Amino acid sequence: MRGLVLACALVAAVACGCSSDSGRSGGPVSELEEGPRPENAVVLPPYPQQKDLLEFSAGPRASHRYFIDKQSILVGADGIVRYAVVVRASGGATNTTYEGVRCATGQKRLYAIGRGDGKWVEAKSSDWTEIRAWSANEYQATLFADFFCPGRIIVRDREEALRALLRGASRGPAFIQ
Repeated sequence: MRGLVLACALVAAVACGCSSDSGRSGGPVSELEEGPRPENAVVLPPYPQQKDLLEFSAGPRASHRYFIDKQSILVGADGIVRYAVVVRASGGATNTTYEGVRCATGQKRLYAIGRGDGKWVEAKSSDWTEIRAWSANEYQATLFADFFCPGRIIVRDREEALRALLRGASRGPAFIQ
């Protein structure tokens, strides 16, 4: 009988220890162990204004100009950095999107597409997909690796993200295509 009581106590102690969140930071290690945290509800930001756009370099192969809307950057408690980006093609076309990157898993997601009249249209099908360098959307890999999630660690807040973008932008014209 005594052995049965000890066995039950041991099982209960192990179960309590496994489900405890004490000592966890909620960072990349715990997300890899438990999977990504549930995503917060997404609220679309105001449409980007020219005065709020900050140009950033998307790497030496980039042929377009890339801008982040400074006002739209949101570092969520769910481990996702959300932002509006404006891409100006060399031929004159402009694309505006509201996106997110999940730092712990190296994934991206499209939330909305900007229309010519300055309004958002929510993306109809928007799953999390892997961020890949050397792709058509290489800027997302740059935002992920250089500005929002260095070493897959999420920036602390909007101000830290802006400082990283400003440091990157200050590297000079050789880096801005």
